[in-house]
Amino acid sequence: MIRKINILIIVVLAQFNVIADPIFSIETIGERAPITEPLLEFNPELDSYPDPFSSDQIILTIDAENYFSFKESLLTPGQIKMFETYPKTFKMNIYPSRRSCAVPPEVLDLTNKNALLIDDGEGVEGVVGSIPFPNPSEALHHVWNHILRYRGVEIYGASPFYIINPDGTQTYGAGEAIAKNFWNPYVRNEEAGLQGMLMTKVTHPPRLADASTLVIESLNAFETPRKAWVYNPGTRRVRRAPDISYDYLPSAAQGLTTVDQVDGFNGAKDRYYWSDLGEQLRLMPYNAYKFHETNIEEILNPYHVNQELLRYELVKVNVVEAKLREDKRHIIPKRIMYFDTDSHNMLSEETFDDMGIIMAYREFPIINFYDQPMCLSIHSATYDFATRRYQLQSVRSTDIPKVQWKLNEPHDERMFTPEGLKRFAR
Repeated sequence: MIRKINILIIVVLAQFNVIADPIFSIETIGERAPITEPLLEFNPELDSYPDPFSSDQIILTIDAENYFSFKESLLTPGQIKMFETYPKTFKMNIYPSRRSCAVPPEVLDLTNKNALLIDDGEGVEGVVGSIPFPNPSEALHHVWNHILRYRGVEIYGASPFYIINPDGTQTYGAGEAIAKNFWNPYVRNEEAGLQGMLMTKVTHPPRLADASTLVIESLNAFETPRKAWVYNPGTRRVRRAPDISYDYLPSAAQGLTTVDQVDGFNGAKDRYYWSDLGEQLRLMPYNAYKFHETNIEEILNPYHVNQELLRYELVKVNVVEAKLREDKRHIIPKRIMYFDTDSHNMLSEETFDDMGIIMAYREFPIINFYDQPMCLSIHSATYDFATRRYQLQSVRSTDIPKVQWKLNEPHDERMFTPEGLKRFAR
């Protein structure tokens, strides 16, 4: 049974003042209690995921007045920077820890030992469809667990993206995607040597409409580097795009994120030294059902999303640092990533320049899509401290049609070709 985080309130009486200094006294965050089937009130015809924890109360709010009490223990450098940069508006509502994440039983049935890292961590060998490293012991184990976590099979979906300026003005865009994942128990094909295949197209704004991309990702970036193609609606031609990797800047991101930051982190790992900073307890965006169930126009505030709607919990995370190698180049010299020990999702990330100054803070609030079941983020938020803009990508919400994670009819692999990309774009 999950127990609430104990809060010890120390009340210090001072002359004419009563100062409440809340200090976490953590005994446990409880045992895992995965939600493995839909709630009774869940309606598969609606784009809604009712909150299993709607009766939970806020047990503490951290804001500019008290964040310093948690600076050394529970907050990350990115969260501290958010409090320092936006003291009037940024806050974190802390709720009881609910370790609700689950994966399909078929995934667990295949998971019994670690896969094998090969080619300096650029590839993995193991049972396709499992959690690749159930007993992680090094940095790239956590990275691969994130990349190969269960996230659907035969996928179709669409979602909007936003860039919000400090004055509240915004850029809106939308896209559509189909994907075929190979690392799962349902498609599993050890011989393919692939992670998956993905086709995307921009459907808004009109000037970018039908600008489309095909990516085929292998299980070994050293042996078989990523293959990518783009379709240009102006020329109506498809061309190879070997530069869509690493720190390539997609035009729709307006310089706020690189292509290897999509879905937290993806692609080749050879430009960094990777260090495992150990398991830590941190306050992370988790079980963000309230946010998911809110209309989009209510969540987009200047500087950052509406923090009143986000839920933070004390979470065990595996912390990984990536530092740029001396002989490599990347516009992000240093990254710190926080991976959930239960679901293997990246929950947050900080990026730093070559002087060690923080450039951006990123959050990936998750929910359990319990009709699958699986835990994934409902958006990725990137807060850029230099421009005070932020980007919201891969938005999932009650007012957006659900992503179809496991289509009844599998995608034809022959679709994922340059010719198929041209047809998809049209």
